[in-house]
This record gives sequence, C-alpha cells and structure tokens, in this order.
Amino acid sequence: MICFILAGLFVFLGFAVHKLKWYFLISGYNTMSKERKANVDTKGLGRVIGMYMYFLALLFVIMGVLQLMDKPALSAPIIIVFVIATIIMIVKAQKFNGNLFDEKGKWKKGASKQLKMPMIILAITLIGVAILMYFSTQQSGIVASVDALEIGGMYGDVYEWAEIEQLTLMEELPEISLRTNGSAVGSHLKGHFKFKNGEKAKLFVDKSVPPFISFVVNDKKVIFNLDTADETTAFYNKMEAKVQQ
Repeated sequence: MICFILAGLFVFLGFAVHKLKWYFLISGYNTMSKERKANVDTKGLGRVIGMYMYFLALLFVIMGVLQLMDKPALSAPIIIVFVIATIIMIVKAQKFNGNLFDEKGKWKKGASKQLKMPMIILAITLIGVAILMYFSTQQSGIVASVDALEIGGMYGDVYEWAEIEQLTLMEELPEISLRTNGSAVGSHLKGHFKFKNGEKAKLFVDKSVPPFISFVVNDKKVIFNLDTADETTAFYNKMEAKVQQ
C-alpha cells in the first residue's frame, strides 16, 4: 500500500513540475537568484524532472505489485535501476543550466564549483542506498541470554523467556501479502509484514534458508532464522528449554 501511495505522490510531483510549471519545487533552482534563474531553460529542466518523477512512480508501482505477489527478491534490481536513473537525471539536468555552459556549449569559468552540491547529494544518496542494502542483508544479532531472547539491529527487541508463547519451528513461511514497515532485499526480510491469512508478524528471516522460529509475545508474532538450517534448529531447541523452565 505504501508503494502505491508513493507512486501517486511522484505522479503528482511530476505533473506539477512538467505541466503546471511549479518550478519552485525543483531543488537548487528554487534557491537561485533572479539573474541565475534567467539563465536556466526551465521548460527543458521541468520536462526532465517530470519524466524522472513519472519513472519513479512506475518503479514504486512495480515494487508494490511484487510485494502483493510475494516476490521481494526482485526488489533489489529495482533499487539498482533507481540509482542509475537518478545519476542519469542529474547529469541530463545540467545541460539546461545556462549558468554552467556558454553559448558554444563549453564550461564557463568556475562552473565546476556549482556542481559540488549536486555531486555531494548524489554521493550521499548512493552511499545511503548501499548501506541500507548491506545492513538489510545482514543477520540480526540474535542472543539467548539468561533472562531473555535479544534480537539486535533495526526492528530488534528484547523478549523475556517468561513472556514467550506459542513457540514453534516452521518449515515454511505463510504467504506474504504486504510489507507494512520494513525492508525486503532479495530473500532477506526485516520488519513488519502482513500475511495473506490476515496475521501480522515481525520478521528477521532469510526466506531461502528454512526452517523458521516463530513465537508470540503480548499477542505479537515474531519470526526469525539463523544463517543455516542446523543453527536455526539448534537455537530452537535452546529456546524450547528456556521457555519450559
């Protein structure tokens, strides 16, 4: 659902810049002086930004459909496409800035300094996406302490053994209908998801490595697994002994 909402937002922004000529929405252009704005081909720039927004809307629609089809493994290539599209958009947008090029299409003196901010923003975006994808595929730190099960990282929590109920070892996950708040990079799922049977759960799983440990605390389901099937099974046996104490 969130993907479709974002898709609608990007369609609106694209239409606003491309057709309604709300150029004040364009980052960088809206902070220029009147003299510098006069040197910008706003029509051409608005068209490029609009096409970029429409394309992002399409990507989010595809991601939303993939979530509904329970195919999160295909989301990673879409993220890569997003990064490539962003780079292309930033590069293409520069040619409409007359403050950077003269009438012959050559760089003006000092023009490279004006590109520092777009390049910094691009670098931060790429680094942020890379970090997000890396940590989304890493195993959450899962520890069985004396008093509780501790799951580290984003969405992690501490679950006391006395509060854990309905502990089970699952050979397969229920079919997922929606990711409400979390990440899905390849087969790695972290965060809050909803199953087609209507149940909701917090997942810390690699779908490609069953089985999965499931339990309930305060009417909230949590499902996780470890790097290998043997490790998951051994950890389940440890949990079972702790819960039965």
